[in-house]
Amino acid sequence: MKKFLKYFSGILALLVSAAFFLLYLAAPVGSGYTAKYLCSHAFNSGQGPEEAMESFIKPVNPLFRFVRYKMDYQKKEATASLWGFLRPATAVYREGCGCTLLVDKSAEELKEQVAGLSVERPSLPDTIWPLGNRVNLQDIPPNVDIQKLNERLRREFEETTDDPKKRINTLAIAVAYQDKIIAEHYRPGIDESTPLLSWSASKSITSALIGRLVQTRGLDIYRPVGFEEWKQDDRRSITIDHLLRMESGLAFDERYAPLSEAVEMLYQSTDMGGYALAKPLEAEPGTQWSYSSGTTNILSKILFQQTGGDIRSLETFAREELFHKLGMTTAIFEHDEAGAFVGSSYFYASTRDWLRFCLLYKNKGIWNGEQLLPEGWVDYSLRPTPHAPDGRYGAQIWLNAGEPGSDERLLPRLPDDTFAFEGYQDQWFIVIPSKSLMAARFGVSNGENWSIEDLLLGIMEAIDYSAE
Repeated sequence: MKKFLKYFSGILALLVSAAFFLLYLAAPVGSGYTAKYLCSHAFNSGQGPEEAMESFIKPVNPLFRFVRYKMDYQKKEATASLWGFLRPATAVYREGCGCTLLVDKSAEELKEQVAGLSVERPSLPDTIWPLGNRVNLQDIPPNVDIQKLNERLRREFEETTDDPKKRINTLAIAVAYQDKIIAEHYRPGIDESTPLLSWSASKSITSALIGRLVQTRGLDIYRPVGFEEWKQDDRRSITIDHLLRMESGLAFDERYAPLSEAVEMLYQSTDMGGYALAKPLEAEPGTQWSYSSGTTNILSKILFQQTGGDIRSLETFAREELFHKLGMTTAIFEHDEAGAFVGSSYFYASTRDWLRFCLLYKNKGIWNGEQLLPEGWVDYSLRPTPHAPDGRYGAQIWLNAGEPGSDERLLPRLPDDTFAFEGYQDQWFIVIPSKSLMAARFGVSNGENWSIEDLLLGIMEAIDYSAE
């Protein structure tokens, strides 16, 4: 019996040690995700951390229930760790640049990167959206049943369960019809000027910034990228076009789970684009579609290098060449420690600013008479990538371009010309040109009990298209 107990105790000790080791390896995910989310939630969006922790963070993964955090409002930092001591992570806020997770640098080094950066944003003229930020919700087209529309939008904010994993958590919705905002609803504490997290819809912003490089600096997206790391192997043939279309052939694990590549890139990498471009080929470029946040962060690295290789020049380019031209005064694109935008995931903006971006694409890249994106860029971006399934993906944009009427399309109940800038937890910025309709929806939906199709169909039911 003693021998058995000794043997059993040894096995138990090994299991406990192994479990602790796995938790140790996974801890940066819990601490990093929490610190980064809370920092941005507080200092970009002006929201409190308590609700975010309970309703938005803990439901994501059981590991997060063991994370403890603290906010430093004077330094504008958030720190989190497993059980309050294991592998702490800190995210630092920088005015105009949002929050960045510390990996290899100190807070002082990060702040030195932005020394001298202007954070002033231009004021908009006192005119109606989109050129101004004034909305007249009394000037509604006569074929819109505004009462029905508002009732439908209000339902999006009603919860039917207390289970945090199944709550809808709608934060904001705005709808534009015939290039006018006709309705908008917001959760208490959020309004039309609150910048909110877009998650992977950020990829489409990154694509537009590449388009501005093409327009203003003659960048050729069909030439090999030319990274030194790629020149000695088959990666040397990868082009920006391959990257935009997620057909680079580079290996990347997009799963969001402890120890996966996507998580390691976002929460343990100082140079996210560099992390992704170091991956080997798993397919010949241009022969296989594979959705990859790493691919978009390579595009961000290209953008960083092409605009001067420092945060000040990158921010100046993004603001002066795109955001300010569109009147996107709430736009915040967060950076990695190396200085590049986290192009895959960390763009913040308000509903009204996202609808401006939608309108740019609806109007084929023309804004207020100026061709902001190269002629043909929007058509290129909305052309289905050859190897993407069911016509679902263009150039960093989700499409509904599969076989007409097919249930395999991305959004089979919506018109074929629908396209979307979409992100994790049901961030949706939808354009339906044939219906002259656009919608922006922010939320933190963790379950599968919410549908963007149901929302859009409800909106369209409030519009009498036969009366146009």
